[in-house]
Amino acid sequence: MARRRAAKKAADEEDFDLAIGITPQAGSETITARKAGGLVDLKLCISPRMQKPAIALRNMAKALNLALKMDFLETELDGVYKVARVREGAVRILHKEYFGLGDGMSASLGRTVRSFQLTLRGPDAASPEGEEWIEQNGGGALSGVLNLIGRKLNLLREFEDKVPLYVEQTLDRLEAKRTVTDWHREEWTIETTTVGLDVIIRPVEESAEG
Repeated sequence: MARRRAAKKAADEEDFDLAIGITPQAGSETITARKAGGLVDLKLCISPRMQKPAIALRNMAKALNLALKMDFLETELDGVYKVARVREGAVRILHKEYFGLGDGMSASLGRTVRSFQLTLRGPDAASPEGEEWIEQNGGGALSGVLNLIGRKLNLLREFEDKVPLYVEQTLDRLEAKRTVTDWHREEWTIETTTVGLDVIIRPVEESAEG
């Protein structure tokens, strides 16, 4: 009897390790418990001093994409930003309202037009707080323009003012989960674009510190 119980226990443990998982969509590979643990324990080095900057940028983009797309990490960036990518020596996190506009002069024009449309929708429509306010109060072009003036004159706090802190918190949580290693805030500058609310993360240049 004891031998039978031991065999059953071993079989149960093997099933738990290998069989539990989710299939996000038809035809995709099942993510087993073992593979999900591997995603957490990637240990991607994101220090541009300890690693080649190009590799550190790539690792950071990979980790941020996991944070934005996977359910294992809840952040303030969820629902606002779509994807992180490496472009021109920086990691760029793309805002959902401007996602897919591309690069270059035509993209800049498209972002300006989209920003104007959002302003006419209501106060700070590209932020979660703005979306909630518009849903409750109906928004409007006048309130959107007045809010824009107040934000640009620094009379009102903008969502974009809080985004760098949200990115820091996200990277702190990724490091706590061992998805990344060697995260040091002083090695990076984090800012948002003037138009479009994309996040730009760049390594701090050595000459700028001295």
